[in-house]
Amino acid sequence: MGLGQLPYIWIQPPDPSFDPLTFNFNSDLDKLNKNSVLVTYSTSLDIKKFTRRGGKIIWYHGLSDPGPPVLGTIRYYTEMAQQYGGLKGAQSFSRLYLVPNMGHCSGGPATDQFDLLSPLVSWVEQGAEPDAIVASGTNFTPPPTTRSRPLCPYPEQARYVGSPGGDLGNAANYTCIDASRISRR
Repeated sequence: MGLGQLPYIWIQPPDPSFDPLTFNFNSDLDKLNKNSVLVTYSTSLDIKKFTRRGGKIIWYHGLSDPGPPVLGTIRYYTEMAQQYGGLKGAQSFSRLYLVPNMGHCSGGPATDQFDLLSPLVSWVEQGAEPDAIVASGTNFTPPPTTRSRPLCPYPEQARYVGSPGGDLGNAANYTCIDASRISRR
């Protein structure tokens, strides 16, 4: 976010004495300047114009993002889904992919190399709804180690289904399961 910008651009009203290191995402979100074009703090669930035009959207968020909290993205997506007939209704025009261990847009020991544009184009032009998307990464220890795994559309999560002792870095050894249906014991 640029800590030096926070007190001047992101806080409303501007407060040069505000210590950006004290910003608390649980209690200070109301301090953000909602009118700044730099702040993407839109919480509007009214995207009817977009859906009426047949719009399609794919979101992704790193689960280790130190910036915007992933829980905010999940909350927005689930609240939006409630407005459009539940997850099944929302998935008629949108998908959310959560990327394990990935920081802000990329980085970390993660499978952070993936193509979301091609599935979006196929969805818009051929009606092929996106499902699991194979991602790869090389930022693992010991280097050079390359891994791949599927990114699953929310609320699904990748689960290893390969043989015991098999290759954990091979996307073919995973399947997407609906984690919201797993009973907790």
